[in-house]
Amino acid sequence: MVNTRTDADLSAAIQNALQTLLPQIHEEIHEEVRTGSRSSNAGGNPLPVSIHMWLERFNKQKPHSFEKATAPVDAENWISHME
Repeated sequence: MVNTRTDADLSAAIQNALQTLLPQIHEEIHEEVRTGSRSSNAGGNPLPVSIHMWLERFNKQKPHSFEKATAPVDAENWISHME
């Protein structure tokens, strides 16, 4: 049985949170773009300039390819490896 009241309450709470947080997130992103800040890059490595550089760096790591999985855990393990 679906509890539509709870679903409506949850939906309203999510909508309220989005309306509250999105302007703040937008401003933070705008400020980072404006100042060239790279605070989200805590690893110390410079971020790739283009998608081509990103793909080159990614491929140098020789990631395992995924073709098929006989069990869901195989797919989950591959995803964990890629992260």
